[in-house]
Amino acid sequence: MLALAACEKATVSGTVIDPFTGQAVELSTVYIKGTPFTSQKTTPAGLPDGKYSFEGVGAGTYTIEAGKGKYSKGKAEFTISKDNMSVKQDIYIYSLEVTPGLYRPIEGSKAEKITNIWELWRPTCKGNAFVLREKFPEEVENPKTKKKEKKDRPLPAPKDVPANITALYKITTSVSSPVDAVSYPIISDVAKNYECDIKDVKEKLLVPNLDKGNKLESGYKSDNLYEIKGTLLSGKQLLALHQDGKLVALYYLNAQ
Repeated sequence: MLALAACEKATVSGTVIDPFTGQAVELSTVYIKGTPFTSQKTTPAGLPDGKYSFEGVGAGTYTIEAGKGKYSKGKAEFTISKDNMSVKQDIYIYSLEVTPGLYRPIEGSKAEKITNIWELWRPTCKGNAFVLREKFPEEVENPKTKKKEKKDRPLPAPKDVPANITALYKITTSVSSPVDAVSYPIISDVAKNYECDIKDVKEKLLVPNLDKGNKLESGYKSDNLYEIKGTLLSGKQLLALHQDGKLVALYYLNAQ
């Protein structure tokens, strides 16, 4: 009976946070799934400061969820036991206006989107192979002669990022499969060694050294959003993101 009484006094509290701004989300709603606990009972209009607190939660493992209009839904699991009577659990939700892609949160500011400017230089290759072209020819109009001329379009420079990185990746679909993130050092090779849609077999490519891949941590942050963190390889590298074994994005980075 004493243990039961103790469990009835257990508390769960935290803050609903926007991971892209680092700020609390005002007027959000929080509830513990499958229980009567909901912030709507005490603050029907939503939490004014994003903070919630529930008292009297019994022993067990629960899923707590948060939401707000025009925001993603977020969730987290927690467990109440005699050894864990006061749970602190933040929940993350974000504006649905956030577009898919890779972002780097910056303290005191909005997250910076790392725009994938290298996608045009990634040819289609068979299997799971992925490479970047150093350049490719394209037809452009000469402003003087008004005639079409072939000109090489060089690969844009890599994005400078800190070696100890924390990033957010919003996926393009609602598939809940985890996202795997691996960075690879770059080596140079010729197109003839790869089954890609490149006619010039002597063309130089930037390819990943698959034997020296560096796996980063990746985990759920909010619905359709994953947090990626860890220490990148030093210097220029390819960051490959896979979901269900399929390459979903490739970034050219320079870790400093």
